This record gives sequence, C-alpha cells and structure tokens, in this order.
Amino acid sequence: MSAPLTLRFTRISPERHRFEYRRPDGSGETVELETRSFLVHDLLHYAVEAEAGLKGSFYGILGKIGGYQELSVNGGGALGGEIAITERVVGALTPALAEDNVDADAFVTQVVEYLDLFDERAPRWFSPAFALAVRERMRQLTGRWSATPFGETLEMIFEV
Repeated sequence: MSAPLTLRFTRISPERHRFEYRRPDGSGETVELETRSFLVHDLLHYAVEAEAGLKGSFYGILGKIGGYQELSVNGGGALGGEIAITERVVGALTPALAEDNVDADAFVTQVVEYLDLFDERAPRWFSPAFALAVRERMRQLTGRWSATPFGETLEMIFEV
C-alpha cells in the first residue's frame, strides 16, 4: 500500500526557495535552499522516480525515514542499490535536458556504457521512451515552477 508524500517548493526570491515534505502522519522537514543548485536536481529526481515507479530512491526514502540534508550531502550514491543508480541516471539526464534535440536512443546507449564503467547494469525501466517521458514531465514541472509567483508554492504528491 502506498502513502502520499506531499512535496512543497515555495519561491522565496530569484535565488532561494523553501522545500518541504510531509508524510501522511504530519512528520517531515522544511529546508531553505539555493535554487540554482538544488531546484532542477530535486525536480528531476521527482520526474525520474515518478516515471519509473521507484520507491527506494530519494523521495521514497524521504517518505519513509526522512533526512533531506543527509541524502543531499551523500548524493544518495553512498547508500548503494536503487538510489545509487537513480543518482547516476539523474546526473546523466541533467545536461541532456538542457539540449533541444537529444536523440533518446543514443542517450540511453551512452548512459548504459557509462554504467558499465561502474560494473552496473542499467535498470529495466531505463529506455528511450522513459527518457522522453522524463523530458516531458520536466517540461511541465519547470513550466509550473516558472508560473509560481514569489511567495507562492508549487505542490506535488509522490506515492511512496
């Protein structure tokens, strides 16, 4: 059975935003962050984890045990398993999303070869269709963020 994790991104200024997550029991955490460094990365984690249906990566862990600062400092990679692969995929997708016309097949091939360097296999869900779906979800999320006035909040739900 899944439980909703409520995510809130509040625009404070052009440089800062507040990130908050709340579990159904009301527990959670609120942190103020530098937008340039964190926002796209956190939204991309949401897009990747939601599209792949992941439960043991960044937002799944926040939903179960919390610790934004601990996960951000370690980048999740130190934990191994699903979150380590997710972090590598998010890292690879970040520059690819900045390009206008990414060839999804070539991109997936490059990431698979990159993972091979770490003796890691690409997850079954990592495909050209997945990369295109994440790109579309990020287009929607960044559009919603751009339309969020200062002092207002972009709210999303992540099923843990």
